[in-house]
Amino acid sequence: MSAVEDQARGTDVPITPPTDAEYAAHEAAWMAESAAVLTTTVSQDTAGAVRVLQIVRDLLRGRLAAGSEAACIDQIRLLEDIKSAAAAAQVVATEEFRHRRDQAEADAGIKLEQRARGIGSEIGLARRVSPQQGSAAVRTAHTLTTDMPHALEALCDGRLSEYTSGLVVKETSHLDPAGKTAIDTHMEPRYGKTGSRRLAGEVRALAQQADPVAYIKAHALAKSARAVNIRPAPSGMAYLTALLPLGQAFACKKALHDTATSMAFSEETVQAGPTQLEADLLVQRLTGQSHAEAVNIEVQLVMTDETLLGTTTTTPSHAPVIDNTGRHAEDVFTSAWMPGYGPIPAALARDMLDPVHDHQTPARVFLRRVLTDPVTGEVTKIDTRKREFTGPLRRALVLRDQQCRTPWCNAPIAHLDHAHPYAKGGHTSAGNGTGLCARCNYTKENPGWHHTPTNTSTRNITTPTGHTYNSTPPPITPNLNRRI
Repeated sequence: MSAVEDQARGTDVPITPPTDAEYAAHEAAWMAESAAVLTTTVSQDTAGAVRVLQIVRDLLRGRLAAGSEAACIDQIRLLEDIKSAAAAAQVVATEEFRHRRDQAEADAGIKLEQRARGIGSEIGLARRVSPQQGSAAVRTAHTLTTDMPHALEALCDGRLSEYTSGLVVKETSHLDPAGKTAIDTHMEPRYGKTGSRRLAGEVRALAQQADPVAYIKAHALAKSARAVNIRPAPSGMAYLTALLPLGQAFACKKALHDTATSMAFSEETVQAGPTQLEADLLVQRLTGQSHAEAVNIEVQLVMTDETLLGTTTTTPSHAPVIDNTGRHAEDVFTSAWMPGYGPIPAALARDMLDPVHDHQTPARVFLRRVLTDPVTGEVTKIDTRKREFTGPLRRALVLRDQQCRTPWCNAPIAHLDHAHPYAKGGHTSAGNGTGLCARCNYTKENPGWHHTPTNTSTRNITTPTGHTYNSTPPPITPNLNRRI
């Protein structure tokens, strides 16, 4: 009878903790049991396959003590191989999903051009990435499994990473299946022998030689994708990137570089290096200002009165002290929020409203004030009976959602749509309005997709496979005092 049973019967039997040897024996038994499950369920059924993956995940969640520096390196190498193998398994599962959905819709009599709509969004949700990345994963999976078996095998055994195998697929995207297979066969000995940039260059060279006409056509088509984008960077900075035809991109960079080099040693620019001068010249030439900071801006800054005025009436007890002056994070970093960018420190927000500039080309600043609930952080509710979301209601929804409401999409809002369809009695209100990118809005109209409001701002998104994802808008102004 065990000590626990003795205690349950009222017997005073001391319980001693297990020894290290007992712990090791228990862990070894669990590992053996897990291995047995792996070997017996891997080929039984779909539920068994899922169970196998759950066991592998749980094993990796444990703390695998290495015991030596060499063993640490061995673990890192093996874990990298496991990451590649997992990516290969994802590729196979993604292609199987695409094939099964396509076959099911074919059996249902759906026309070829209308099949498999929205599967990129489903894959994106499952991978916790944007729908665009989900569609790219579907294309990559189809290419690797049907046209580039050597690359898939290299991904399985760790010679290629998921990133590098994706580059191989992208560089051959303009070729027909036979051309992709030929390059894959030719490059097989090089997989795992060189870095990703060099490998991509070698594949690109072969792809250009294989079908120069197709490459030129692909280049002409790619010009339609030229764009300028902005994305946040740490410390109140941002990346401004432009996708341009190769010649134009080099011409722009060379013009900035040549001018910055000629200015680098003047007295006015002695404190700035060539790369900093290039950045300043870019701003000046794009905005027409003679000073890089003298930029006309319209700022939709969402902030509290304390952030705007630089005052703090209360300091929460849990706010961390951030420097030797005793200032709390709440004093300095009661963040303002810029839609499309994210949080910016209060001091930086105030500086944007009063930038340093010369007197000959003064910058104009437009401030749009936004009213939010001081407790929940949500934009004040505005209702209307119109079918379209316009005026103050539209601005409120855009400020509330900030980006596409599909989890992990992160695309800018293009459409404001009814979560519960207007045709089925849905109201044109803040509680039923949802900000979506164009792609996600069209996807939700496909059979099996449902966006269900659960309260004023949250939505449940259900996909055709029955999986449900919760969508909650981010707080307008994240705050240590705010209720999550």
